[in-house]
Amino acid sequence: MNPGIVEEGGSTARTLIQSLTTTPMILALVVFNLFYIGTTTFFQMKQSERFTENQAIWERLTEKALAACTPALAPRP
Repeated sequence: MNPGIVEEGGSTARTLIQSLTTTPMILALVVFNLFYIGTTTFFQMKQSERFTENQAIWERLTEKALAACTPALAPRP
């Protein structure tokens, strides 16, 4: 009988944990990479929020400048 996906996943996880316990340097690198990816994602999300806010401000300023520079369109008789 062939093992199912749960048994295969469990076997793979056990093998991974055993290999990481024998090589702590690799475990440290994995932990560091997870931390790095998490902090980078967080800061990129915050940067995106600031960019969106700045873009909205820029659009409002541009609309005001264009409104001040162009004459109002009067209705034609």
